[in-house]
Amino acid sequence: MPRVLLVALAVFALGLAGAAEAQTGRVSGIVKDIAGKPIKGATVRASNPDTSPREFTSTTDDKGRFAMLGLRTSATWHFVAEAPGFFLSEGDALIRSQPGTPFEFTMRRDPGPIVGALVKDIQEQLGAANALRDEGRFDQAIAAYQSIQTKNPKLTTLNLVLAGTYRDKAEREHDPAARVALLEKAVTAYADLLKDDAANEHAKTGMAAVTTRLQELKKN
Repeated sequence: MPRVLLVALAVFALGLAGAAEAQTGRVSGIVKDIAGKPIKGATVRASNPDTSPREFTSTTDDKGRFAMLGLRTSATWHFVAEAPGFFLSEGDALIRSQPGTPFEFTMRRDPGPIVGALVKDIQEQLGAANALRDEGRFDQAIAAYQSIQTKNPKLTTLNLVLAGTYRDKAEREHDPAARVALLEKAVTAYADLLKDDAANEHAKTGMAAVTTRLQELKKN
């Protein structure tokens, strides 16, 4: 799923009593949509595996505002904002002790499945792309698959076909560096699929096979 980066990253922290390395602070901010309208009920999470506690959670009010108290200062935290019907927004920020402006998350609405997009001409388009691949016209096939994927972002399983096409082209590539580059693209395609479907056995098996092949090529 697509990701929207955190914008206007700044935070103010109020030092608490204790050793300097154990100081904590308060984080505040707002979550809104791309039109600037506040999003009520959004969940904001802050995480850092090297601190204790490792995670904080807050929910926005009717004005899209949230606040957290107790985050360790002088540490980089990962922030994620989620809300029903929106793509998540995330980013990293170093929490400092000096005052700063609040966080601002801008979230893009998730339109959901495109009505008719997966049925209208999709089989014909996939058939044409498959034909290009079977003819060994890999660059054209890859471009066709990517075009279908752009128009149908929910069709994440297409990454499996893309990965296979990269592998097919790699096996016919005589230049070692070009072969490695193609296999690395296959790894990326498998990884993109596994982000949405971590249990996909075909992707996991393919990823393992390509990783092994890459290790062999890089040794030679």
